[in-house]
Amino acid sequence: AGVAGVLAPSASGASDRSTGMSEKIRHCLKTVDEYLQAQVGKETKSVCTENRQALVEVLGSGMLAALVGCLGALDFEAQKDAVRLFSASLRLGTPIGIDAQIAAYIECNPQVLETLLEGLATPDLALHCSQMLISCTKSPELTAALLRGGAASKLIKLVQHPNFDIASEAYSVLSELLLSHKAFTAKFVEPNFDDFFGSFHMLLEVPNYVTQRQALKLLGVMLLDRSFKEVMFQYVENERFLQIHMNLLRHNSKAMQIAAFHIFKIFAVLPRKPHRVRQILYRNKGKLLCLLESFRSLGEQDAGLASDLQMTTCSLAQLEVPASPLK
Repeated sequence: AGVAGVLAPSASGASDRSTGMSEKIRHCLKTVDEYLQAQVGKETKSVCTENRQALVEVLGSGMLAALVGCLGALDFEAQKDAVRLFSASLRLGTPIGIDAQIAAYIECNPQVLETLLEGLATPDLALHCSQMLISCTKSPELTAALLRGGAASKLIKLVQHPNFDIASEAYSVLSELLLSHKAFTAKFVEPNFDDFFGSFHMLLEVPNYVTQRQALKLLGVMLLDRSFKEVMFQYVENERFLQIHMNLLRHNSKAMQIAAFHIFKIFAVLPRKPHRVRQILYRNKGKLLCLLESFRSLGEQDAGLASDLQMTTCSLAQLEVPASPLK
């Protein structure tokens, strides 16, 4: 509880660009660091109760919101201290089981997420805000709260930012958000399927090679992971998505072609295909087989790729004229 008392005053003067504010942040960080070190190895009921009470008071004081709000008013060293203090406070919540309370705090104070995302779009703050957002993704409850708060769609827009550093930091946060707790992400994507992929697919259409390749890689990891099984089934039922990846198979970069292949193969090898998907594959069977044949030289150095190519080629070769769909 004493730690919370030291941290609480940071809520006042959050926009004050002063040496005093920077010193206060450093003092709070030192206090929290010492507190966390003192708790290492201590798992008694009284220590857990003390930790819980301390963090509950920290949340009640508005310290996390104040740290985020004052970030732009601090000098560079104090900004780094603020990031460490924010992360240390979140880290304290996990072992004592109050991540849900922290998530509720973030949802009840939407300015925290809004300010972090605005900071992520600011060159001088992008790195610090990225680190703070990634700290949030360490917790399943906070990850779910960020997803519900619309973080994914906002990050997807920032990945397309013309500033390379901002786009790069945004991608790092997006990747952590979607992959750190896959079961939670899948539960979010399933009921928000159309909105999520309507936004995500914009990354596959931008003229920026790095953005396209990163997005394909991230999409492939998601669709090929068991946690996203239901999402994957939904995905491969959509003929528009099939056409996106068929077009990417013809990209002038071999790396892009192979990344697109690892998603295309799901459409090709699944035995139960919607009529339109089967129809498109059958109509383009000859061209697809020729294209996949050109990838075989790459499979000579990659046994996994060679196996996938063989399986996909066989599935396409065995496609028959699709029967008319039942009315």
